[in-house]
Amino acid sequence: MKNRQLFQRDPVVSKLLNDGVAAVREAASDKEIETLRYELEHFVCEGQYEDGLIRILESYLGNINSTTQPAAWVSGFYGSGKSHLLKMFRHLWANTIFADGATARGLARLPQDVQDLLRELDTLGKRSGGLHAASGTLPSGGGESVRLAVLSIVLASKGLPESLPQAQFCMWLQKNHIFEQVKAAVEAAGREFFGELHDLYVSPILAKAVLDADPDFAADLKQARAALRAQFPVVEDISTNEFIRTVREVLLVDGQIPCTVIVLDEIQLFIGNDPGRSTDVQEVAEALCKQLDSRVLLIGAGQTALAGQDRLLQRLSGRFTIPVELSDADVETV
Repeated sequence: MKNRQLFQRDPVVSKLLNDGVAAVREAASDKEIETLRYELEHFVCEGQYEDGLIRILESYLGNINSTTQPAAWVSGFYGSGKSHLLKMFRHLWANTIFADGATARGLARLPQDVQDLLRELDTLGKRSGGLHAASGTLPSGGGESVRLAVLSIVLASKGLPESLPQAQFCMWLQKNHIFEQVKAAVEAAGREFFGELHDLYVSPILAKAVLDADPDFAADLKQARAALRAQFPVVEDISTNEFIRTVREVLLVDGQIPCTVIVLDEIQLFIGNDPGRSTDVQEVAEALCKQLDSRVLLIGAGQTALAGQDRLLQRLSGRFTIPVELSDADVETV
């Protein structure tokens, strides 16, 4: 028998579409969707992968009526597969549907215990506004607000612009029932709507579209542009109360927050050596766990376990209370 015959899939003829690296973000392009499908089909749900999924799902379902929804922390060295696990969890949670009707759970080979818990999650979702998932990697560069960074991930998961002023503008259009009218007017002028949003404060096309849809918005184009700048300003940060209010507004479905998972990769890199960022992450995590009706599950990740030597990470241990530590054995299994 040859070595290649020992594998479930022949490594000589099977190509690794993701080059062994998983990206925790919303799939958009055809290539990203193809890669996602490949990753689901090849997902090996054993060892700590299986145990982690089970413990996180059991905790969420068991705390849905509690005052706090505990957060999970996935740790492991670079290449341990933590980003892969996070990505798979996000799509298994929402049971992502592909163009041909295939589903994430249908493509993945899952242990019976995991399947049972996901079915229980489905039942809960039917009573609670459905299932939703948001995922992304926090930026490692300096100067960015953790609240705005997390909010941009939530906004993108709902098809809104990642930038807060542009997203608030779209939500205002939707609230006033003129979103489709304004979008159509911009496109009729030969512009792509979401691309034109980058020029929110100076675009005469957007200003005219808003005025045509709502003549009372401003007296003329100049005042309309000034009103847009004043009503939807650029901000460097927002308060935690404003953060939670906006997350709730974005997530609400028929007055309910759906069963939602927010996956944040590379929190450890984001914090770096900055005590202020560590404090901000604690505050945001506590708010997400306690102020959204226990409907939102937060999962974070870093290379180091929270019980390790990193003092800034140790601060998070009171917020992320479900540890999932990936080891060499899990990588070898995968």
